Amino acid sequence: MFIMTKILDCTLRDGGHVNNWKFSDECILDSLIAAENAGIDYFEAGYNMPDCIKSSRIKLVAMVDAKNYCAGITNIKADAIRVACYPHQIHTAISAVEDFKNQGYEVFLHLMTADKFEDYELLKNWKNKNILTSIYFADSFGAFMPDDVERIYKKIQNCGYKNISFHAHNNLQLAFTNTIKAVELGAYSVDGCVFGMGRGGGNLPLELVLKYLKMDYEPYMALIKKYYLPLFNQYGWGYSYEALIAGLKNIHPDKASQAIV
Repeated sequence: MFIMTKILDCTLRDGGHVNNWKFSDECILDSLIAAENAGIDYFEAGYNMPDCIKSSRIKLVAMVDAKNYCAGITNIKADAIRVACYPHQIHTAISAVEDFKNQGYEVFLHLMTADKFEDYELLKNWKNKNILTSIYFADSFGAFMPDDVERIYKKIQNCGYKNISFHAHNNLQLAFTNTIKAVELGAYSVDGCVFGMGRGGGNLPLELVLKYLKMDYEPYMALIKKYYLPLFNQYGWGYSYEALIAGLKNIHPDKASQAIV
């Protein structure tokens, strides 16, 4: 079962929130090479594909936020596009997914704050759901318990989706545990960032899930030492009081400081 679950490296996109996406070209290319050598399936390079990436042996992914989508967007340099939306943006996101699929891209629908999504009838009745490679549900604020992962996974499954993917955050230090639960449920793919890079409590450490899935994590170890330890020392991420508050209250990490009393 493990080998069937695919891995998406979203370091340069989601981890980029920490350093405002100021990765050197050398770091970007070495990160891509590490992903290729580790057997990663998808490499999400950002909201815009860096100019230094010309091609890859693995599929390159770009994310488009529904709030920034407008019909007619073309020529995105990627093999696949992940359209991300909050619950109130689902209609726009579906239109975007259909548009990008018609342009020839592999497409993912990414549900942020998935625990707040209620319109499952829409997902169930969407006639073009089969165009998706997979539908993602995200623990955007790192608030999920394993039971939440299972509950939401099964809700989406009951809407007729075969391929379901999971994106974890680590505010409550449960990203690894929750990802294991998603894998056990049969997730099509799961996400991770090198050394858990990400704002707030960070993301799932990619090297941990590679170890769990019996994949080659060694290409990432040299990468961590050369690039991501210095980035961590410069910017810092991971468990903190603010991250804890964000996870416990299920709020955006940027709002956590306002909730501290």
